[in-house]
Amino acid sequence: MSNLSTSFSNHSTPQVPTSVKNDLIPVRVVDVIIDESHPEYEKYGLTRCIGAVKYVPIDKQVDKNKIDTLPIAFPSNATFRTLPLVNEIVLLSKAPNIDSIDSKSTNTQDYYTTIISVWNHPHHNVSPDGNSDDKVDFGEDFKEVNDVNPLQPYPGDVLIEGRQGQSIRMSGANHYTNELTDETNINKPFTLLSNGQKTVGNGSDLISEDINEDNSSLYLLSDHSIPLKQSREKTKAWKKPPIKADTYKGSQVIINGGRLYFNSKEESTLFSSKEAFGVTSNTINLDAKDYIALDAEKIYLGEKALVEEFEPVILGESMEGFLYTLLFNLQALADDLVVAGTAGINVQNLITRGKVMKESLKNLQNQINPGGKSQLKSRKVYTE
Repeated sequence: MSNLSTSFSNHSTPQVPTSVKNDLIPVRVVDVIIDESHPEYEKYGLTRCIGAVKYVPIDKQVDKNKIDTLPIAFPSNATFRTLPLVNEIVLLSKAPNIDSIDSKSTNTQDYYTTIISVWNHPHHNVSPDGNSDDKVDFGEDFKEVNDVNPLQPYPGDVLIEGRQGQSIRMSGANHYTNELTDETNINKPFTLLSNGQKTVGNGSDLISEDINEDNSSLYLLSDHSIPLKQSREKTKAWKKPPIKADTYKGSQVIINGGRLYFNSKEESTLFSSKEAFGVTSNTINLDAKDYIALDAEKIYLGEKALVEEFEPVILGESMEGFLYTLLFNLQALADDLVVAGTAGINVQNLITRGKVMKESLKNLQNQINPGGKSQLKSRKVYTE
């Protein structure tokens, strides 16, 4: 394996023909500084060197024992970065370094930009030197897989594709593989965020997102219909069932995944809907510390209550007062009957008690009032 020349040990720029000296220079990545465990982390400025790469010209081999003698290149963009893998090829350029903040300084350093897509694949574009008999090196902790596929682009797409099957698609044009756009919604924008794609072929097929098969998805739509398979379709608590997920077309946001967890760290989780708010599940569990409050013009407990409004629930305090008055009268009558039985028949006492009870029972009957508004039954909560 050939050694690098001393010029590269001194961080000089690779020799290229004069006619292309101002062009971006392709170099092969040999090492990537990811964290503080890298042996040259302190040498190159601590956190300032995170994402920097050690490199060699693409026509040179590297002595792995002399990586510390290789030149370094820093990311050209600290806002949006794609960290290269070992043996990927990047384009190199020179630009001012941190010392050039002083207007009198003309110091420069190497920066790398685009990863060259030699395989035109989002998973990796490793291109090792052809003289090595070693197993292809991707760098520490990166494992090659064969089930990550590139996305099928649609005309004018803006695509961001990760190495493990993550993607963001900003689209809206028509294409024969685009199931979301047709003659009715051409150029209506949609944004698809997908994390973990379905397994198809050997990693070389062009695929489109699949909201039912991808691990988790967030779809932002303006005038589109999505073939989402609902986990449950029970809608017996609705007077008018909602449009099914795979039928509705319009402006909507769809979130789909194995589990959805919403957590408000500081304040509240709020949902506001103009029409309906629906929840369907095997079980629905509400757990509160202080209280649970429900309010509406009508509250229905059960499917039949929604249809018939036949069984209003009983008002607890009113019913308690009703039963107390009734029992009080019965107890008083019982007391009179006991006295009448032991002291001899006293018809006058029983007549008096009967008059009192008759008036009291009339008041109780008015509370029931089957022909009007009952004082014992709820006028907004119904059960079955």
